[in-house]
Amino acid sequence: MTKPIEEGRRYYPTLPSPKIDLLRHYSLGHNHWTSFIQLPLHTATHIDAPAHFLPDGKTIDKVPVGEFISIAQVIDCSNEEVITKEILSKKSIKTATLLFKTRSYVENYTYFDVEAAKFIAESNVKIVGSEAPSVDRPGDKNYPVHKILLSHDILIVEGLNLKEVREGIYLFICLPLLIKDVEASPARGILIKI
Repeated sequence: MTKPIEEGRRYYPTLPSPKIDLLRHYSLGHNHWTSFIQLPLHTATHIDAPAHFLPDGKTIDKVPVGEFISIAQVIDCSNEEVITKEILSKKSIKTATLLFKTRSYVENYTYFDVEAAKFIAESNVKIVGSEAPSVDRPGDKNYPVHKILLSHDILIVEGLNLKEVREGIYLFICLPLLIKDVEASPARGILIKI
């Protein structure tokens, strides 16, 4: 359920692609392999902490590690352009972690509208995940959905890979790197059917 980090791959329209350099390598005459990676923290599968849009919000290292392990509900919205309150109200929300199967193209992806974000915030949800690179409408530089969710201490996991996952209830483990004082982190996640 994790998208790989690949050099040169574009994950978000306005962010640079990852760059991987060889510091040491067998082909360069060394006896070992050591690489250096440079990438935006919002690359591939990643977790947004409240500090991403809230000046006094928690950074990723301040979120207790237990919050990244939960029971999750996978909801298929892959045929939707926009996830609305109306769509969500027809779903039976069963867990505090909601993972949405969505269209995940870099520029033309499924997003949440503001009313859906408010509905989620009022539903005791703690994590929202999506296959899309953002929960906000493409090109919306005000980021209202991020702000609503993060202001309610709802973590956002973007860039999931749920293509082979069916709707249902799962054990969700998605751990960020422990990077001090930053707003987000790449993550590797797993789902276990329960």
